[in-house]
Amino acid sequence: MRAMMRGVACGFMLVAMALPGTAAAAGRTVYVDCTSPTNGSGTQSSPINSMPNANAVPLAAGDQMLFRRGTTCKGQLWAHVPGSAGNPIVYGAYGSGALPHIEANGNLAAVWVNNAGYVTVQDLELSAMGDGKTARRGVWVQATDAGDLAGITLQRLNIHDVRGQMPSTTGAGNGSGKYGGASGGIVAEALGTSTPTSFTGLTVQDNTISAVDRQGIYTWSNWCQRPDLVQFWSDLCTKSWHPITNTVIRRNTLSDIGGDGIAPMTSTGGLVEHNSLIGFNIRSGSPNAGMWTANSDDMLFQYNDTTGGHSTQDGMAYDVDHSTNRVTFQYNRSWNNDGGFFLLCPYGATVPGHSKDFVIRYNLSVNDHARTIQVCSGGVDNGRLYNNTIYVPDQVGSAHQLITESATNDRAVQLAMTNNIWTRSSSGQAVWTFNDSAITFNHDLFFNVPVPSPATGSLTANPALTNPGPSNTAAGDYRPLTGSPVVNAGVTVSGAPATDFFGTAVGSPPSVGFAQS
Repeated sequence: MRAMMRGVACGFMLVAMALPGTAAAAGRTVYVDCTSPTNGSGTQSSPINSMPNANAVPLAAGDQMLFRRGTTCKGQLWAHVPGSAGNPIVYGAYGSGALPHIEANGNLAAVWVNNAGYVTVQDLELSAMGDGKTARRGVWVQATDAGDLAGITLQRLNIHDVRGQMPSTTGAGNGSGKYGGASGGIVAEALGTSTPTSFTGLTVQDNTISAVDRQGIYTWSNWCQRPDLVQFWSDLCTKSWHPITNTVIRRNTLSDIGGDGIAPMTSTGGLVEHNSLIGFNIRSGSPNAGMWTANSDDMLFQYNDTTGGHSTQDGMAYDVDHSTNRVTFQYNRSWNNDGGFFLLCPYGATVPGHSKDFVIRYNLSVNDHARTIQVCSGGVDNGRLYNNTIYVPDQVGSAHQLITESATNDRAVQLAMTNNIWTRSSSGQAVWTFNDSAITFNHDLFFNVPVPSPATGSLTANPALTNPGPSNTAAGDYRPLTGSPVVNAGVTVSGAPATDFFGTAVGSPPSVGFAQS
């Protein structure tokens, strides 16, 4: 199995560390201990003793505010003062023991970063209980008519019990708890109407997020309007295109998520990698997916694990949604998701809302239910899915949908399937449900799965994988054995990476499936 780079760095230290390369210059350190009976001056021997008093302390670039480990502060931490490049303001922990806990105590968020760049929030435990009918957030990063904010880092946080609004709790429509005003573990919003505003280089890493509603990690922007945008978003965000850029979301562990897991919206150049998502769409009662993006360009999702998606209202591990260009999903795993492996969800037969030039390659899907791939009713332009290995579930009762596609205009959905393995045991039924002649298959292997049409160069032999099966989810179980018919049986794909899922050099010709050997 590919080793996941996950976990929470917990080093016991007196001074919180900034990211490598952005270490704070020597500045003032303010200490906070909410168990102290009296309010002090902010030294370690005379600490600040409450959240209101902490928020009243004037900070400057290079300063740190550290909370004593093993203590709980009630209220909302305000991070409203910007640092500078090389001199971030750092909010973190000191002492030994458990992470210091900030409990929002009825406030919208436990931590509120507002119009402030070059801020690091790290090594804290955060919660924001609620009634499920009003917004709640663990960390709320907000920028309003602020221009481009750089240098914001959220790392090594333990965020839990954020009970925000969702359709199932509010009785409202599918948008309750997402879009503008979303609830969730980490929510970043670029707002305003007068000054184009975004985040650049927002970094969310090494966090543990559990039992949050609705979103796990989510970005949203009011600066979304462009010719590519689907019509139904026109009332959700109103200002001209100014996307969030170069966001990094990595090595986070998410579980028990009410709605979507990781969903960066209106973004360009983002990287989502080495994240683990276990259990999503748990309580929403509306469509949610594991990791996805919409109205975004040049996004890369790689080395992620997603499992435990609930319901078939979406419920897929991954999704390339509407109004997107050049989104890539590679080297990811998906297993035991109720809704399936992938959602492709463009809107409209005309160009606004299309999903264009995306790539899905070298991924593994095991026992994902309902449908392997679902396509919404809009147009797909130049979608490519190649060198994926898919173990189809042994569905009992209704047939498993391998691809289900509802587009009505011929050639509205252009999907080129190449060098993929579709395999299963001999039990149950599996069907293809699509009418679009622009969905093609080339050198795919179909074992105990019907061969679709049109398909060229198909293989139908047993792929001879190491240890496939509905309960076997380790990547190594799906490597081909010596002598497997898939080895070097594929065709060269333009722009393919040099290595497979395991980092092995791809042959010439390549093998079929996600592993070269």
